[in-house]
Amino acid sequence: MNEQPWSEASLTEICNVNSGTQNQLGVKAVRDKVLPWFAGLADVCDSVSMPDVEFLDASGNITHLQIADALVLSRRKGSPLQVLLGIHLDTVYGLESSFQTVTRPAENVLRGPGVADAKGGLMVMLAALTAFERRVAEGDEIASRVGWTVFLNPDEETGSLSSAGLLSRLAAGADFALVYEPTLPEGTLIRARKGSGNFSVVVRGRAAHAGRDIGSGRNAISALCRLFGELEKLQQDDGSVTVNVGRISGGGPVNVVPDLAIGSWNVRVIDKARTVWVEQQIRRCVEIANAADGISVELHGGMTSPPKLFDEPTAQLLRRVEEVGQRIGLEIRAAESGGVCDGNKLAAAGCPTIDTMGPRGGHIHSDQEYVLIDSMEERSKLTEELLLEFSRHPDRFPSRTSRGGS
Repeated sequence: MNEQPWSEASLTEICNVNSGTQNQLGVKAVRDKVLPWFAGLADVCDSVSMPDVEFLDASGNITHLQIADALVLSRRKGSPLQVLLGIHLDTVYGLESSFQTVTRPAENVLRGPGVADAKGGLMVMLAALTAFERRVAEGDEIASRVGWTVFLNPDEETGSLSSAGLLSRLAAGADFALVYEPTLPEGTLIRARKGSGNFSVVVRGRAAHAGRDIGSGRNAISALCRLFGELEKLQQDDGSVTVNVGRISGGGPVNVVPDLAIGSWNVRVIDKARTVWVEQQIRRCVEIANAADGISVELHGGMTSPPKLFDEPTAQLLRRVEEVGQRIGLEIRAAESGGVCDGNKLAAAGCPTIDTMGPRGGHIHSDQEYVLIDSMEERSKLTEELLLEFSRHPDRFPSRTSRGGS
């Protein structure tokens, strides 16, 4: 059996390997480093091929990014009780980032790329499963009623566009899921999340001399700016719909009317009804922009993560987490978040999910990202005890049969 424990050295090792989503060679390197750590725990270790994903290059043309294989590892798949656990291997920090190495600025703090989001979560999950399987090996027959599947996917930070289908398939076989995104710094879990979508447009106009012949030109950047102005009107004051213009590119010499502009934006919504509404409104805005003389607008992207609602099965699972936390001295609180993760997709597939089972940390997606070292053990203990509780009292947890699964 794998005895690889959580350790500062092992977390530092994988965080010092760059695995920004666009650097899939780095993602593969991290995958290959952690595979032996999990392999001794699992009965089955599968490397699952992922489809390429499309993205726009600087010229507005569609190109493809080859995605590294995901890992799916399982133990006791024939057991009546099944839990899905997982986390992503990629980070938001690309090769161009200056934030590449782990430091220890304080006694209880590690700072580095992915220490909290989400390689720290990977180590929490590993430590919990190691401890749980040690119980089984020592003769805890009740614990052996629980089977588990782990996924480690390569592209969460850009919306899991490649691994979404895998997540949906895995969700169908689990009674519930645990995802190891970090908690909030004080330990608060996330119970509900907004939905999210990423959109881009390629706007093409007509080039012309800005002095001699500006009237015959059609300014693609101006058309894009008008479109963005309309899109921002979709925002709702109550926060139920937000629009963030995130990127714009195009143009060249200022004495030339630009004939190409590319823009990207993100949308967040609180429920399914607003998801439908905002998609309709985006298409309407693009149609209006596309109707301008000499301007063509191509829309790309869409809603990639549905809202994660706090339904009764999720509430039931959260109550068990709270009870187990109290038993081991943790006060568990929960809140809503505008952020999204793979928990959105698992919940949308019908699998009740708690998706902040990782360590306490903060300043994620910045060069100040940190994790609190003492939270690694407390959070791995929380998962271990939750799995034990599930083995002893499965009737108090959500189940596949209650939602029509096998």
